[in-house]
Amino acid sequence: MKRKRKRTKIVPEATTESPGPTVFEQVAIINSGLAREVGLVPIGETAERQPTMPQWCLNIIRRLGKTVLKPIIKLRPNGEINWRNYGKLVGIVERYKAFVTQDVPRILAEEFGDLTDEQWKKLEPLLGLDKLRAHLIKVLERQVADDEPLEKLIDEVWGRQSERLDKMKQTAFVHLAQQSPKIGSLFFKGMAEGYESFIDERANFCGDRGRTDIYMSLISYMSDVERIRRTQPQKTRPKFYDDLRKVHRFPADAYEWFNDVCDDIKFPIKSVGAPPKSAPAM
Repeated sequence: MKRKRKRTKIVPEATTESPGPTVFEQVAIINSGLAREVGLVPIGETAERQPTMPQWCLNIIRRLGKTVLKPIIKLRPNGEINWRNYGKLVGIVERYKAFVTQDVPRILAEEFGDLTDEQWKKLEPLLGLDKLRAHLIKVLERQVADDEPLEKLIDEVWGRQSERLDKMKQTAFVHLAQQSPKIGSLFFKGMAEGYESFIDERANFCGDRGRTDIYMSLISYMSDVERIRRTQPQKTRPKFYDDLRKVHRFPADAYEWFNDVCDDIKFPIKSVGAPPKSAPAM
């Protein structure tokens, strides 16, 4: 029986320092990097634009390309129709739609549903809702009244994207209708495989080697990570880990993983120094 992995809550702590990039800005940068890793251009961007992130973050994106993003990258067309892969692509799209409509509301409720009014008051300025609104208006390419709710704009953008994805599926079935039953069997087998090859039933990435949580934690807090990293005198990795725990709630036993991940992504902080205070006894 597959053990369900507990999702670690991420709640930013209050800070008196000048604010860095908002949550929306950082999510946009990460989304751009992930999309480009699988050969896609994010909505609202041009093919020439590259994501602005530190080299160690790009290294994380490339590691994800070899693990959790691999099922998508393997489906890049090579000039010849592979009907099983065509079905996998449709299955992945259908799972993505279910992720947006079913999993995202549940995850948001788990992460933020029990926040107090005081906690929300501290969190809201960090989200960048004004920048999100400006982005949605750019994508919609229409006049938007000042009093139009943000939720309405989000629903409209998703509605358009969902419609495009549905048209892609309809086109696939039109082509499939002209093929033999053998081809149809390959397509539907691939569709079932695709539905389960990228995101599992708990909305976790498939193909995870166990490091994805730490990868995503580091890259989600890239501005805090960079601020701490550039503090002089230069910190050792154990001290950096202790400081990072002040802005992110790592599991108590995460230091060894963190140290291995730093080596893997060529994180520019030396590993010498005393064990971190928060690390478990060895």
